[in-house]
Amino acid sequence: MKKKINLSLNTKIALGITSGFLLTLIMIPVLFVLATGEDVSRVPDESLEASLSTPPQTDNFHITVFRTEKNEFETIEFERYIIGVVAAEMPALFHIEALRAQAIAARTYALRILDHEDHILDTVMHQVFLDDAQLKERWGKDFDLHFSTIEKAVTSTTGLVLTYEDELITPMFFAMSSGATENSEDVFTGIRPYLRSVPSVGYENHANFSVRERFTLEELREAFNDETITRNNISINTHSEGGNVSEVTIGEHSYTGREVREILGLRSAAFSITSSRRGVSFTTYGHGHGVGMSQHGANAMGRDGYSYEEILQHFYQGVTLIEKNLLNRE
Repeated sequence: MKKKINLSLNTKIALGITSGFLLTLIMIPVLFVLATGEDVSRVPDESLEASLSTPPQTDNFHITVFRTEKNEFETIEFERYIIGVVAAEMPALFHIEALRAQAIAARTYALRILDHEDHILDTVMHQVFLDDAQLKERWGKDFDLHFSTIEKAVTSTTGLVLTYEDELITPMFFAMSSGATENSEDVFTGIRPYLRSVPSVGYENHANFSVRERFTLEELREAFNDETITRNNISINTHSEGGNVSEVTIGEHSYTGREVREILGLRSAAFSITSSRRGVSFTTYGHGHGVGMSQHGANAMGRDGYSYEEILQHFYQGVTLIEKNLLNRE
């Protein structure tokens, strides 16, 4: 049974003065985390899948999670699993409304995986999951406090998931944008109408919002396997609607911003480039692939008084929030 809950976002977020600041700072169009909210669209490595034995069968209240470090399957109560995901994917000190939004996104993503798979991986290949022992190691003496906060966020949204045209969405999320999120097709394959570029601001003073990394010409030539690279043949050609670099020329070849990010290990594909005698510097803005919900953006919206429904509707355009009966996932 599905109970529809109407969503409304009465106040649209605009970039305003902050966006103007970003345009000056970044010198590119404003654009798209816990840096743990990385590319959740990735699929399991086939070699890993082939090495696994058949997982145990479980009922609808529980799911099977493959614990990578232990190299074994584990049966976990579903909502307890969501607690472990939210704890791993978003800082416990974030606003409660952001944590609630993350819980619903994690629940939706897990159920979407289970529509096609009989188990879930506990890494970024699916969603990161941490058990009590791992969380105690992470939080130390603050374990009880942080666990209680995240448990509240999860239990207060039990059963709630996101749909678009009566189908579960793929609720991608990441750490922080550089001013706006990205359209899905500008980063990944395929257009998803609910993953559109929207403003995301309010954390520009974060210590890791802007990070500069310098590379020598020798390092760039080795990374791109191109001996023709000089300071004079590196240039950004185009940007996406959200502001990520779409195309950049390096040496004799052109690359997407995503390709450059992966080759050089940059924090995002939103970057500017400067050259000097000491080398070539890439200054990145934000952190993550840029598609879907910006976790720092969700936290900023929560601080500004937005509810988890409004946060979700902002980052996932045109979605419907429903209460799903987990006994019957049809």
